[in-house]
Amino acid sequence: MKSPNKSFLVSLALGMFMVLSGILTIVMTPAVIAQSQTQIDLDSLVPIEFDGWKVDASGSGSIVNPEAKEGLDKIYSQTLTRTYVSKQGDYIMLSIAYGGAQKTDMHAHRPEICYAAGGFDVGKMTKTYVETPVGRIPVMRLIATQGIRVEPITYWIRVGDSLTRGWLEQKLTAIGYGLTGKVPDGLLVRVSSISRDEPGSFRIQQAFVAAMLQAIRSEDRFWLIGRMGS
Repeated sequence: MKSPNKSFLVSLALGMFMVLSGILTIVMTPAVIAQSQTQIDLDSLVPIEFDGWKVDASGSGSIVNPEAKEGLDKIYSQTLTRTYVSKQGDYIMLSIAYGGAQKTDMHAHRPEICYAAGGFDVGKMTKTYVETPVGRIPVMRLIATQGIRVEPITYWIRVGDSLTRGWLEQKLTAIGYGLTGKVPDGLLVRVSSISRDEPGSFRIQQAFVAAMLQAIRSEDRFWLIGRMGS
């Protein structure tokens, strides 16, 4: 008798995990919504100019968002999309989406999912860290391509006071909150640029994230990076 192959065992384990998480979602009745005591204002949270970066008022460097605004508005309670330009002429698109109480999954709206749904080929997904003056930020990096367009992307998702990368980390964090009787809030931060120079793009994105987080008031950083900003 042949032993089950590795791919079958992995699929079985993932299937069991999804069933278990679904059961836990049903049986748990969270009583407290994390961060419900204050109101976030994304527009005022992130400065329009900081450390050599400013919002591109001309719109010449605008990057098309693969997610339709009306679709985002159904999922998130607040969104912010801006294109910044540096003194050196580098363009970065910043997209932040706040989901409020995470009673439903955000995983379907991770960049690798929404870009693929928008007709992009998504690959080179890598979990890594971005070094900033306020600490090491765990991030996911990926490359989205569509025709001649190549878009390096860096993102992270805050669930409650924790930062997550990818579906599994999100799900485990949400389940952990559920077991304590709390419903975490959630926020997605994504930065991207259009360039075939992938290493150079990620270096610029790291510099942008570091400058942005340092420019945000210390009492407001929690909204983007959880307990790291406390």
